[in-house]
Amino acid sequence: MNALWSIARRDLLAAFGSPLAWLVLACWAFVTNGWFVFLVLYPIHGTQGSEQPLFVDTLGVGVVLLTLLAPALTMNSFASERSQGTMQLLLTVPVREIHLVLGKFLAAWLILGALVAATFAQIAVLVLVSAIQVPHLVAGYLGLLLTCAFFAGLGVWISILVDSVVAAYVLTFGAIAVLLLVSAVGQVGALGWINRGFSLMDRARPFFTGEIRLAGIAWFVAGTAAFLTLAHAALCARRIHG
Repeated sequence: MNALWSIARRDLLAAFGSPLAWLVLACWAFVTNGWFVFLVLYPIHGTQGSEQPLFVDTLGVGVVLLTLLAPALTMNSFASERSQGTMQLLLTVPVREIHLVLGKFLAAWLILGALVAATFAQIAVLVLVSAIQVPHLVAGYLGLLLTCAFFAGLGVWISILVDSVVAAYVLTFGAIAVLLLVSAVGQVGALGWINRGFSLMDRARPFFTGEIRLAGIAWFVAGTAAFLTLAHAALCARRIHG
């Protein structure tokens, strides 16, 4: 466990010691909080008394925005180690592969979690001006954190497979975009099967509307675990074959 946290801490310090993480955080805060302010000033729900909390729209926008920003935060997990020439040194450290993968994943998830925390100001504003349904709020943020974990696992896996951080970004972005667009393929026949099995937005949306579905939690957890398993296998292969 100490080794796992040491790896995560190393990545966190490296991330927040560079301008990239702060730039991504600033972009996230500007767009999500800006969208929230826009909705407060110019409601687009049809009526001022809409039962749907404003933060629901912000969380939905957040998932779409993560398509662009999450790959930028996960692409450095392993790809940057190779570009900086530290990958071989990392592989010679007497640490189990699973700890390396989980440490990198934990760092990526915590960095994405910092983006989520940047939206808490919206909740403070809503508490002051209206009543908030706490279960709805918990469900929404649970869905966003599960989505962040899913993206972090995917990004770590792809980062192991490629040597370039640019390639890691492009491939991670492409994979997330496909999972978001799957919901548009249709509901009939084989397309419907693909939709039901792989549509990320269809799994996340119920959380944002206040529903905590065990099937949705299981989908995100299973997907994240699958990516981490693939990442572990890829890292073991690299350690053996160099």
